[in-house]
Amino acid sequence: MSRTTSEGRAPLPEAKSQRPQQARAVATRKAILNATLEALVELGYARTTTAAIGQRAGVSQGALFKHFQDKAELMGAATEHLFDGLVRSYRDTFLRITQAPDRLEAAIELLWGVFTDGPLQAAFELYVAARTDPALRATLSPVLTQHRENVRVEAALFFPEAAKHPDFRSTIDGVMAAMQGAALSGMVLPQPRSSQGELAFIRRAARAEFARALGQWAASAALMEERS
Repeated sequence: MSRTTSEGRAPLPEAKSQRPQQARAVATRKAILNATLEALVELGYARTTTAAIGQRAGVSQGALFKHFQDKAELMGAATEHLFDGLVRSYRDTFLRITQAPDRLEAAIELLWGVFTDGPLQAAFELYVAARTDPALRATLSPVLTQHRENVRVEAALFFPEAAKHPDFRSTIDGVMAAMQGAALSGMVLPQPRSSQGELAFIRRAARAEFARALGQWAASAALMEERS
């Protein structure tokens, strides 16, 4: 016999904890994002279908589209997932090199390793595809803009003196762009000697810009000290 309230209505069912369900949703979403990145690296953008991603993640097409409205949204979320992990990796590694005799050299070597590593090739696949795919480009644009800003912030934390110079942000952008270009070329024309030459050029350019920024900062600091 069913219970009723004093007003004669059947009581509402007791609310169950949503935590296990939420945890499963988070785990499923992460599995889909990781599967997307793996597929992009192994298959390229053209062959990375939602069916292939679902198979890798162990989820149905219906489950995949409960998390993402369409393929473009999925690709944007996967790129953001990749970049978030890279920034955390930058931070953790930078913390270990803060006491290095040459922090700039250590930072450049770190970034070069990131740009020539497999996971970032997933982002490169999307960059090229976005040129002729307006929906993908619209999805990626804010993700890339935020990532660029995140990298600038991290760089400023580890090079606070140089960060005081007005050209610091453009210097960081330039270093990142140069590394990205060299890494893209290396995907098609693997030339270890050429890559080392490109890295040496990037290193020299970064040192020159940092030296200029630090020199002007030191001169400004000395002038302020004299005036005080």
